[in-house]
Amino acid sequence: MLITSLLASLCVTWLALILLKPVAFRAHLLDIPKGRKQHDGAIPLIGGLAIFAGLSSTIIMTMPLDSSLSSWLLCSLGLVLLGVADDAEDLSVRLRLTMQVLLTCALCMGTGLHLENLGNLLGLGEIHLGAFGYPLTAIVVVAAINCFNMIDGIDGLLGFVSMVSFASLAILFGSQGGGLPYVIALAFIVALVPYLANNLLIAPFRQKIFMGDAGSMLIGFSIIWLLLEATQREVAVMRPITAVWLIALPLMDMTRVALQRIRLGKSPFEAGRDHLHHILLRAGLSKMQTLFLITLLAMLMAATGLLSEWRQSNETLLLLAFLLSFIIFQSSVNYLDASGKSLPELLARLNPFTQTAQKMAAKSESK
Repeated sequence: MLITSLLASLCVTWLALILLKPVAFRAHLLDIPKGRKQHDGAIPLIGGLAIFAGLSSTIIMTMPLDSSLSSWLLCSLGLVLLGVADDAEDLSVRLRLTMQVLLTCALCMGTGLHLENLGNLLGLGEIHLGAFGYPLTAIVVVAAINCFNMIDGIDGLLGFVSMVSFASLAILFGSQGGGLPYVIALAFIVALVPYLANNLLIAPFRQKIFMGDAGSMLIGFSIIWLLLEATQREVAVMRPITAVWLIALPLMDMTRVALQRIRLGKSPFEAGRDHLHHILLRAGLSKMQTLFLITLLAMLMAATGLLSEWRQSNETLLLLAFLLSFIIFQSSVNYLDASGKSLPELLARLNPFTQTAQKMAAKSESK
């Protein structure tokens, strides 16, 4: 089933990307450059639609549909349609959030999953939320949807960062015997390959396409569903604190931006150029360098989660490490943004320390 599912996901997504391009132009489902959008020409917003077409076809053709899988598929369809409407008509924030909450409630009822157990975060035993878990689940799912939506700012970034999360989930599910969540995580990775080839204009694709809100919301929604499957079932694949590390980079960036905008009296959902990728571009990095650096950071954070899960590290220490990492991340990015200096210029200041360290190492070797 695995090979069949992955081939179906790849082929149907690839075909959908080709067939949906003329549809996007006729339906005016295009990203027009204006304001903060600085790309060249009208770009079709069909990446998310193509990926959903590939995944849904794969699931229907090759997988047994249980209530949990059917619920996720139907809720994902609703979210994709919401994203398409937002791409076409620029819906209000209130309407988007309301629909996201309603779809989250439908997912909880259909799958029987919600955030009920937070693990032994405080070292006093497992924290069970009871009825409070339902509103917290809505907050967490909406946050996940929007943190992946917000990171979609330069070519390839959302694709590669989400691949890190899906690959981490596939590793954890695979280590526990696989199952449908394992196949779906891998199918997402395979579906993202033709999208990234198209988005980055890798042969044979010659016309760029964007993910669109339909795609970014689908990815965030699907990752958080898989995280709930991994942490909230009777037999858990991983501890809840591990889940935080698997989406740490987009979560930290969204939180930093939201706190900064609130401090300035702005809406946290207001569009702006204050995300990590914007700041790195202003600091002198190219788009490819920015893509590589952010993906590397996401991989390091996810690797921390994986290693800590395998070692069964103390959950309280992992929580403290995550909070400390966020403080360092927030301070570093804010300093880089406020300094107005290029990243190479700031790194050059480390040269005296680097040279001193090299001299000390050379002296110790000579002795």
